[in-house]
Amino acid sequence: MADQESDMEYSSDNDYEFEDYYNSGEDCDIEQIDPKRTDPEYFVYECLNVEEVEKLMNEPVEKLSTQLQITPSLAKVLLHETRWNTAEVIERYRNNASHLLVSARIKAAPPPATTPLVVHHAVPSTSSSGTTTITGPSFLVPSASSAFAATSAAAAAAAAAAGSSGSNKYHHQLVLLETTGSTATTTTTTTAVGTATSISTGYRTQLCPVCVTVQTTDKFHSLSCAHSFCRDCWAMHFEIQIGQGISTQIECMEQRCDVRVPEDLVLNLLNRPVLRDKYQQFAFADYVKSHPELRFCPGPNCQIIIRSQDISPKKACCKVCKTMFCFRCGTDYHAPTDCQIIRKWLTKCADDSETANYISAHTKDCPKCHICIEKNGGCNHMQCFNCKHDFCWMCLGDWKAHGSEYYECSRYKENPNIAHESVHAQAREALKKYLHYYERWENHSKSLQLEQQTLDRMKTRINEKVMKGLGTWIDWQHLFDAASLLAKCRYTLQYTYPYAYYMESRKELFEYQQAQLEAEIENLSWKVERAETTDRGELENQMDIAEKRRTTLLKDFFPTEA
Repeated sequence: MADQESDMEYSSDNDYEFEDYYNSGEDCDIEQIDPKRTDPEYFVYECLNVEEVEKLMNEPVEKLSTQLQITPSLAKVLLHETRWNTAEVIERYRNNASHLLVSARIKAAPPPATTPLVVHHAVPSTSSSGTTTITGPSFLVPSASSAFAATSAAAAAAAAAAGSSGSNKYHHQLVLLETTGSTATTTTTTTAVGTATSISTGYRTQLCPVCVTVQTTDKFHSLSCAHSFCRDCWAMHFEIQIGQGISTQIECMEQRCDVRVPEDLVLNLLNRPVLRDKYQQFAFADYVKSHPELRFCPGPNCQIIIRSQDISPKKACCKVCKTMFCFRCGTDYHAPTDCQIIRKWLTKCADDSETANYISAHTKDCPKCHICIEKNGGCNHMQCFNCKHDFCWMCLGDWKAHGSEYYECSRYKENPNIAHESVHAQAREALKKYLHYYERWENHSKSLQLEQQTLDRMKTRINEKVMKGLGTWIDWQHLFDAASLLAKCRYTLQYTYPYAYYMESRKELFEYQQAQLEAEIENLSWKVERAETTDRGELENQMDIAEKRRTTLLKDFFPTEA
């Protein structure tokens, strides 16, 4: 009995050993494939909602506020100014806090140093001939601000002396500095207690330079620049700025003063809850736009925010609205073209298309029987319904010539002698080159729309087949996979034309790969439009070839560096 128990224990131990062996991830025969090396569009990101982003932003704000012993409002401004680089803020603050605050427009810049004015003390004297001359020693006269400060200090001392002697005859003093020419006189205006224009003892009044009303000083607020305005004027200023969509960039009302208004002052003086909410929404949007790892989803009315530490022109897709966009620039995804080139191309299209009066034709004549043909699909492989002639929609050439190794239709052939032609000839050649690329760019854009219509019709037909018992949706899933891959490949092909238009080096290799991709896409499009009668193995083989062509082109020419 003991032997049997020992055998059972031994078997149990062996089972655990075998389980550990098969579950261990240290199998040397299986190589871990890095997706970054195999997929040029591989991109790690996450979709966050507003609450998650607010929590993400509050962490560096609390950290900065604790380490530097500053208010959270000030920490937000500093992080916003440095694109949320906490280490940079801490280093700059400890090295020169004043300079950082001035550069962030939290503190007013110090006034420029003034040069003392040398004035001669005039002493009249009479010469022996009876002529009067003025001579005397020179001395330094301080600037007006220094004179004002000195006069204010003297007035304050006088007031203190009066108070110490037990006299409370005067409760408020206004010091006025009047300067005429090179002489300065100081006038002190006092208001006696008990007069009609006075205010009860213990209160000070101040004139608001905006609404020009005298109010008690407790109704005034000022920034670090010392420009003081009444509460109502500040509130009106904030309301106007928020109405214009300004939040974190609200500045002081004083002319030529760019000191920022802190968030806590704005929220303290805004009385209407609607304005407070709108201000906080605008401020949150400004903080997200300044954060290098965050992007708003450009989808309509979508509140999702994409976060990634890889600041590359990669494709991000919103999990809610399914909008795809370039993470770096926020526009439509445009691989293999980089952000700067696609911006130049879209600007040129907006400017030059109307200038050239270029309207893309929807109908063309068959090159053989000359009957009018309308394009009703995305494929550029056209077949005349009258004479059954196969030709290319773009160049009207025989389609048999396009089946060769090099797909010449996509390549623009420049005039080698154009540099020696006249200015007008060069301008015509430039327009011809632009139209060549623009026509193909626009054609693939329209093909994407037509192929979507083809997919919708395919779904209707497959649904009818399923209802009649001719297979299930799983049996026809490969058709939808083919249509999805076709759209992805054609989208990439569309954006190769702006890239080729501005390209200078390695152009021959790029055009060769572009031609190979275009040929395989047209073959795939032809098979997808006839997918129900095409062999499944043949269709899947064409899908594999097209995707490999697309991946090869992106690996060689897609700028993936941040």
